[in-house]
Amino acid sequence: MERADQKAEFTWTVRPVDGQTVKGFSALLVMMAVVYGAFSLGGVIMGFLSILILAGGTGPFFVKTRYRLTPTEVAVTSPFQKTRRPWGSFRQAYIGVSGVSLSPFRGRHLLEAYRSVMLRYGDHRDEVLDWVKRFGPEQQEKERGS
Repeated sequence: MERADQKAEFTWTVRPVDGQTVKGFSALLVMMAVVYGAFSLGGVIMGFLSILILAGGTGPFFVKTRYRLTPTEVAVTSPFQKTRRPWGSFRQAYIGVSGVSLSPFRGRHLLEAYRSVMLRYGDHRDEVLDWVKRFGPEQQEKERGS
């Protein structure tokens, strides 16, 4: 396997529902029940409104997200999000079970959930962590300091 310093970019896709069949099926059942209830009790407008709200809230769980890392930037593309940011815009990296959250803030912040970029590992945990170590916030701080 190639290391991050030997590649010009690293690209992968993740679909969170893959491998979580029970959660996906359960989410679909709950959504169908809510939409049915909204149509039955609130009419057509409430039914369509419930579809929009549920699709917006749960959509990222069901669709593929494409991630692309280069030595200069991070790009995330899905039907719900299109983000391109330079590595230098991130000040903190939080390593989690399912991915790395790259934050533009030095410490915890109320807006972190809205301003951070989440890189889900999928099947590429080691590669993602290697790229974050090589080009992420700690490396950017070193380069700014020198």
